[in-house]
Amino acid sequence: MGPYEALRLSRRLGLSTTEFFALHTEAGGTVLQTRVEDRGCVFLGPRGCTVHPDRPLACRIYPLARWVSAEGDESFGHLEPHPQTAGLYGTQGTVDDYLTSQELPPYFAMGDRYGELYDRMVAIMERIDPGEDADRRTERRAEVDELDAGSLATSWFDVDATVGAHCRERGLTVPTAIDALVALHLEAVGAWLDALEARLPQ
Repeated sequence: MGPYEALRLSRRLGLSTTEFFALHTEAGGTVLQTRVEDRGCVFLGPRGCTVHPDRPLACRIYPLARWVSAEGDESFGHLEPHPQTAGLYGTQGTVDDYLTSQELPPYFAMGDRYGELYDRMVAIMERIDPGEDADRRTERRAEVDELDAGSLATSWFDVDATVGAHCRERGLTVPTAIDALVALHLEAVGAWLDALEARLPQ
């Protein structure tokens, strides 16, 4: 789950993103919490998903899977639906029809925009520590998965906290609209990366 999905879910629940991450996520803020008793999603109620209009990308695309190569090539596969899934998937239409019906294009677009920032961050970190190998990166990913529920792997996931600090530093009013918040969040993280990169030897 990315910042855009967390922002939408937080607003659905009437929470800030800070509160949302603390109350409803695990694995460093990248995964929704599951219930201890049955490992079901924390938002699964007796009549189905309780946050359905703002469900995250992984839930929207199910039972499809999406892969994007390093070159940007996109492909899709089909997952075997869980026997208890109550969804109606059908066999007619195209993948594009399904993606549109599930309102996925904005989620993909946001994922791509945040993905570009992530790739830039990784490139900067590799310049900071060029000796770090793939094994250490794998270990760090495993460490994130083991973080206590409600902990964040990185503070920049938290849209409200990041945008709030960015606006205070610049004397700006914090917007309330999701699109405006996301735009400022991307700007704030980009500015942080600019500052970090400026301190590196050329």
